[in-house]
Amino acid sequence: MTVSELIRTKRAVRQFSDEPLSEEAIRTILNAGRRAQSSKNTQPWHFIAIRDCATLRQLAECGAYAGHLAGAPFAVALISTTTDGFDLGQAAAYMQLAAWELGIGSCIASMWEPEKAKAILGVPQDLHFDVAISFGYPLPGHEQSHAPKPNGRKPFDEVIFWEHWGDGALCHIFSLAKALQSQRVSDRSGKRRTRAA
Repeated sequence: MTVSELIRTKRAVRQFSDEPLSEEAIRTILNAGRRAQSSKNTQPWHFIAIRDCATLRQLAECGAYAGHLAGAPFAVALISTTTDGFDLGQAAAYMQLAAWELGIGSCIASMWEPEKAKAILGVPQDLHFDVAISFGYPLPGHEQSHAPKPNGRKPFDEVIFWEHWGDGALCHIFSLAKALQSQRVSDRSGKRRTRAA
């Protein structure tokens, strides 16, 4: 799949088959996160790769919507040196897209009890652990958590502005039309001057 197709078809997968992930697949996912861009190339992250079922069950109890960790064959704990989550979000997206290219589903789990989660994994107190991602092959029939909704995303023109806040697609089209009209007038004027000369 192309990157565009991966983005378009990616869905949160919360139910996984028992099939284990190969070492190669796990390393591919982890390397995608490692290779993510970060502000000033600070790379403010460490990733803890988790395959132990008991550990995953414990982490699943650290968030109200983290239950899917308990059924995953593999998860990654995203540990950060900063509270700014933007760089970590990029690493998470890279890992999820790399996994989906291999047919491996994933879902983000928020650690609502970060201190408890840190204690489970032995994460130092001065670091931040707010997010884990479950990975696994989707349970047959559960490739998607629900059928894609028609127009499930907000329309392009509703979320995109051009140049300034509130300048939506219609304003953009109007500006383009105005620019084209000005160009035609300018071209006609130039032709007139050429004939007169």
